[in-house]
Amino acid sequence: MKLKKTVRTIKIYAAITAGVFLASLGINLFLAPHAIVSGGASGIAILVNRLTGFPMGTFMLLINIPLFILGSIFLGHGFGIRSIYGTILFSVFTDVTALLPGLTENLIMASVFGGALLGMGFGIVFLAGATSGGTDILASLGHKAIPAVDVGKWIFIIDIVIISSGAYIFRNTELVLAGILTLFINSLLVDYIISGANVAKIVYIISDKSEEIAKEIMEKVERGVTGIYTRGMYIKEDRTMLMCVVKRFELIRLERIVERHDKRAFLVYSQARQVTGEGFKIYPIH
Repeated sequence: MKLKKTVRTIKIYAAITAGVFLASLGINLFLAPHAIVSGGASGIAILVNRLTGFPMGTFMLLINIPLFILGSIFLGHGFGIRSIYGTILFSVFTDVTALLPGLTENLIMASVFGGALLGMGFGIVFLAGATSGGTDILASLGHKAIPAVDVGKWIFIIDIVIISSGAYIFRNTELVLAGILTLFINSLLVDYIISGANVAKIVYIISDKSEEIAKEIMEKVERGVTGIYTRGMYIKEDRTMLMCVVKRFELIRLERIVERHDKRAFLVYSQARQVTGEGFKIYPIH
């Protein structure tokens, strides 16, 4: 049990590490070389870096320290070691990957691929139960001050202000459009990744070997199985139909178990948009 918990912890921190590394690549390979300000602490860091040459990662860390303190004071809860780890590592990776050259001279390509890497990176970090700090905390503080405006709207407002500030300072309206495009792709991918993690499959299994199949699914896949008494109207026989809810990556194992016991089993699949309960964790989308 202790080994299993240790392995799970290693996987979580590996996911956070991979996520913030992808996000830092998005900034330095695509966004920063074109001064594309897409919102968030990273957008402010790109802006400051262009004006002063101050390292982006270091600046993000300096922003996040007071935000974490304010969040702890006014929101009344800790942010967890995962978020602190993600925030510090994101800052470190951003400064390290700043040594890499940009990959494209095309502003649109930079917006698309920069936003995609940010979205994938942050999506993975959120799935691991962490954040990279930044304006998420500021948005939560805004919501506490004005509850009528939810956190999502506050994030949108803050990001638009940051993007507009970048356009005003650089006197370039194309950067506004590029920043909005990056923000849109970023948000879309974060939502897609988290939504995909929430999706599950409902499988109905009709077989004469229902007892054996149910037992092995519970042992090997470690998912609960419900027996539903049914009656086949063609052959006029009563039997037990199995219902099981699994994640997509568990589906192949379930199918192999069924095939091993009954090659003629009848399976019906249905998609569950979201599942709550034991064994299923819900990843919130803000």
